Amino acid sequence: MGKRIILFLLTLNLLLSLSGCRVEGPKFEEPGYLAHLWLDSTLLLVTTVADSLEVPWDIVVGPEDWIWFTQQKGTISRVHTTTGDIQELAVIKDVFYRKSTGLLSMVLHPDFENNPFVFVHYTYAHKDSNLMDRIRSRIIRFTFKEDALEDKITILDSIPGNTFHNGSRMMISNDSKLWIGTGDAGLTDQTQDQNTLNGKVLRLNPDGTIPSDNPFKESPVWSLGHRNVQGIAEVQGAVFISEHGPINDDEINLVEKGANYGWPNIHGFCDLDPEKEYCGNHNIREPLIAWTPTLGTAGLAYYNNKEIPEWKNSLLLCTLKGQSLRVLNLNEDRSQISNEHIFLQKAFGRIRDVAIGKEGEIYLTTSNLDWHPGHQPWMYDSLPTEKGDRIIKIKRISQGSQELWAQLSRKKILREDPEAFKLPNEDWNFIATDDDLISGQKLYTTHCAACHRPDGKGNTGQIPPLTESEWVSGDRSRLIDVMLQGISTPITVNGIMYEGEMPAYGNLRDDEISDILNFIRTEFGDTAGNIIAADVMHQRKGL
Repeated sequence: MGKRIILFLLTLNLLLSLSGCRVEGPKFEEPGYLAHLWLDSTLLLVTTVADSLEVPWDIVVGPEDWIWFTQQKGTISRVHTTTGDIQELAVIKDVFYRKSTGLLSMVLHPDFENNPFVFVHYTYAHKDSNLMDRIRSRIIRFTFKEDALEDKITILDSIPGNTFHNGSRMMISNDSKLWIGTGDAGLTDQTQDQNTLNGKVLRLNPDGTIPSDNPFKESPVWSLGHRNVQGIAEVQGAVFISEHGPINDDEINLVEKGANYGWPNIHGFCDLDPEKEYCGNHNIREPLIAWTPTLGTAGLAYYNNKEIPEWKNSLLLCTLKGQSLRVLNLNEDRSQISNEHIFLQKAFGRIRDVAIGKEGEIYLTTSNLDWHPGHQPWMYDSLPTEKGDRIIKIKRISQGSQELWAQLSRKKILREDPEAFKLPNEDWNFIATDDDLISGQKLYTTHCAACHRPDGKGNTGQIPPLTESEWVSGDRSRLIDVMLQGISTPITVNGIMYEGEMPAYGNLRDDEISDILNFIRTEFGDTAGNIIAADVMHQRKGL
């Protein structure tokens, strides 16, 4: 069939050129057109369903041609695939949105007509007496009534959280169980503890109760030893997950009941001598595939539709750092990955999630406005952000539409990428330059020195010192919050309570605040000046 399509397009172009007429025929404009994607024998059309979004984290195909999606900032919405209309259905007001926290995964009940339930997983936080954010996450369930989400109930609460590694992805399996993949929340020692919820794959009944056939009595834990689960998919009763490695060994795992996947002791396969010993003693399950350097593995779905025959019986994997859609062919019994194919590489930026439509079409979300590009600009040199993040649709072009596609006024042809592009060095180290520190010193003199004194020693009992203070040398997020919001409650610094009020400096630019903080951390805190403007931007966005 592919040869017939190519021959048709070539013939059409040849006839137009031989006509001698320089005035081209009518040009067809496809709304939201992005590209064509050529496979071996199938031509696909790539279009935009929705744009001007901010980090759509999860995407679900719902009934009546609606695509549901979460945005990390805390909104649940849906877009109609035909009209493009977007309806905001709920805003979760207690979402804690910073960097890798916020409104994350979502799943609709499979029997939505009779059970119109929507499950979401999000992070929340409270300030302790030292103004530190204490982060947790929870899973809640809404009921969809008359175009609104109501009757919120909590399904699972107090999952350990952090500013990073919160997971997550959810699904409801064919046996009507709710599955949740969590992250280790930076508490790596807890991933091997079956009594904690972080670094696990969890399995619940949709009402939040524990299934009687779970491997650990009265526990939602199904498997343990995971680092940061980002994708989950069921394939004829088998459950596959994608999860982040550190700077090595992103993984695809086949999840088994009560199994241990080794984190933090095992990275990828049991191939190093210490790992071989640990695996032998703990019966560790190895991944089906692992990538080093890491790709930023994300959303995962199983494709088995005849519409795209080349992708039948394959896992579709989104990648963030890899900026691609990976098609992972499964073997006949679906126990191994037989081949890997790379598509859309660097065409649309970071790809976060994937969902399969009822007619075999594919939906993707981009994640170009999240915090990583701001912290690693050398890795993301040309992300398409002019229209925000997007929901993208990939569908097969029917033969009857070929003439229209041949007459598109602008065409972009994409094909399979023969190899992955070489990722730049993942260097997270940042140290303020001399110019940054000079700028910070001037800004400090203007805005801060009158109270905290030029030497940073403050005034005992009235103004807290910046010198030798854990408030300066400690948590960077808290320090940024203090600058943005000020302080209006009593605090204790170096054992002394201070009750004076500090004004907010949210009127300053992100780079000005980072310069001030880097100066005081270097000058008074004996700490590296390692705050960048992007840190301030994302902290401000969360407020």
